[in-house]
Amino acid sequence: MVEHDRDSDFVTANVDYFNKAASNYDKSPLLTELIEKQAAFILSDGWSFDPESTTVLNFACGSGLMERNLVAHCKYIQGVDISQGMVDQYNKTAETLGVSSKMSAIAYQLKGLPEELEGRKFDIVLCTMAYHHFESTEEITRILTYFLKPGGTLLVTGRLIPDAVSQVADIPEQYKAIVPHRAGFSEEDMRKLFEGAGLGSFSMNVIPGATMDGFFPGTTHPKLFLARGIKSF
Repeated sequence: MVEHDRDSDFVTANVDYFNKAASNYDKSPLLTELIEKQAAFILSDGWSFDPESTTVLNFACGSGLMERNLVAHCKYIQGVDISQGMVDQYNKTAETLGVSSKMSAIAYQLKGLPEELEGRKFDIVLCTMAYHHFESTEEITRILTYFLKPGGTLLVTGRLIPDAVSQVADIPEQYKAIVPHRAGFSEEDMRKLFEGAGLGSFSMNVIPGATMDGFFPGTTHPKLFLARGIKSF
């Protein structure tokens, strides 16, 4: 039996929330546009994608919206999410696009163990718009780094705050159980996380045109960032 702690509360709440949201998740034009802007920047500034060789682990993959933009540029994308509802939608997306041989997802809570994902490592580990849902971002960053090949890159997008002490207006009540990091992350925050996990060549840039306007009313720093770090050889 898993020992009860605050982190398990957030995990349970997120599973429940996203299982319920899964069937309608792809229907938001605002979210679709935001994903497209992130994907465009990831393709231009995140990694030199090669459709013949690039392998990707998309952690907290959701319903596969990001894959609609990335799959043509990759050899294979492995999606992982704790929500079975989202994973079901993801695999339906793969079928709809006719690319089930190039992308698939499983419902699983990774721990960074050798037996997970059949021992595979990836050129890119990607996590978009999900870090604010994780109670321990240090542990998540360590786990994601584990699944990188030597020389591979961790790419994380999230909501930007300009410094570590900035605050934003509180989020709506219905999201408080699933979002422990309500203000977002500063460059200093992300640098500490990446370097603490052993990643080098850290960089972080604002994603052009990508904002959280319309998602959380009252947010004062709604821009999105792309953080990048490389695992040493």
